[in-house]
Amino acid sequence: MRERIDMAVFAAAPNFIRLSLRLRVQPSPQQSDMARDFLREMSAMAVQNRVANDPRMAAWRSAYAELGLGPEALPPPEALLAWAELPQGVPSQGALRDCVHGYMLCHRLPTAAYDLAAVSGDLWLRPSRGGEHFQGLGDDRPSNPPINELILADSADQVLARHWHGAQGAATAGVPNTTDALVHIDLLPPDAADAARFGGAFQELAEELLGDRGELRVLGFEQAMVGW
Repeated sequence: MRERIDMAVFAAAPNFIRLSLRLRVQPSPQQSDMARDFLREMSAMAVQNRVANDPRMAAWRSAYAELGLGPEALPPPEALLAWAELPQGVPSQGALRDCVHGYMLCHRLPTAAYDLAAVSGDLWLRPSRGGEHFQGLGDDRPSNPPINELILADSADQVLARHWHGAQGAATAGVPNTTDALVHIDLLPPDAADAARFGGAFQELAEELLGDRGELRVLGFEQAMVGW
């Protein structure tokens, strides 16, 4: 499998970095409990320490605007924090998603997990051509993202994520029984300069909560394609 970032992304965000980690997810029952506790702790911390006018979220909104994404495109950490602030909070959804959500709340970086068993061929972050198919979590039927919306799609034109790294497709989202997972962590400046630190922090967390540090690939302007 190959991953690729279209040059249109770098025209809007020339220093964009994507950390891609492939994990063999095999959490023990104890690790699953630890992941659930980690999510709960990070949710409480994020709500208590909410950053007003968060510059990270402002940077993402600016990048979205450069790519023509509308106001419906919310930075995932912002959307997740809003969920954490609700009375019921962010629910536990298995060790993989609990780990990813806890990490995202802790670091305020767009982070997502995908189930590679449901992916066909290669992955490409690119503008939509209008013929791809997407069915999000909770959607009754599939839809077609509008032309030129930035999407993550596979070789079968199945959309894994809309709005760069936003709404995930139901078929390919990481779930409790996912064993072959791909995790993306997206960075803009100044965070892009600390890519190694952010990647290492997730690998340590994944080893503790999921049973595997995984393999790490770094995509950016100088290396916009990697293979697995």
